[in-house]
Amino acid sequence: MLLADEFFLIAHDDTDGRRRLHGRATDLGLAGALLGELVLFQCLAIENGIVTVIDRQPPADPLAAVVLGDMLGSPQHRDIRTWLAYLSQNASENVAHRLVELGFLHREESRILWRTTVKYVPVDFAQTGWPAPRLRMSLTEGRPMDLHEMALASLIEAAGLFETVVWDGNQAAARRYLRRIVSTLPASLRELAGHVEAAVGDAVLTHRG
Repeated sequence: MLLADEFFLIAHDDTDGRRRLHGRATDLGLAGALLGELVLFQCLAIENGIVTVIDRQPPADPLAAVVLGDMLGSPQHRDIRTWLAYLSQNASENVAHRLVELGFLHREESRILWRTTVKYVPVDFAQTGWPAPRLRMSLTEGRPMDLHEMALASLIEAAGLFETVVWDGNQAAARRYLRRIVSTLPASLRELAGHVEAAVGDAVLTHRG
């Protein structure tokens, strides 16, 4: 699974597919994860809030290729907050569709009067339920983490999902380890997590207001 796939599964209940976060926070976290995929593919760099395409070759993943294509098609927009806002509009649907195509989720529609509700339900808990406990074990036990998992942990914290992942008495130790992990991230991924956290904070304040 790619970065946004695992973020999506952690951000949604692994039995009925309901969101575990405020909707806007989920969308912004997923937008950050989509950008993070391009950083991991070495297509993007982020510095001082500016996104730069460093490799125009599209990745093999179709959704990642579409995101890169959007960025190449709008070179005048380089501010990371602009891209987080733009991608967040359809991030949940796009990532869910990718997970449906991969066979991890099933799309369900229900209609009450004039309103249609769509949710994405896990097909196999053994597969879709694994990202959160794996991340929890890594954080609470101080296990070595690869760059993908480090980026996922940083975005989970940035979006406000940390306590969903680490819900027991090991939170203090896990947070200390997470801070160490984030400090060793490449600059682009570290800055990405910071901007996602700021955007989520702004969105939550606006919602409360």
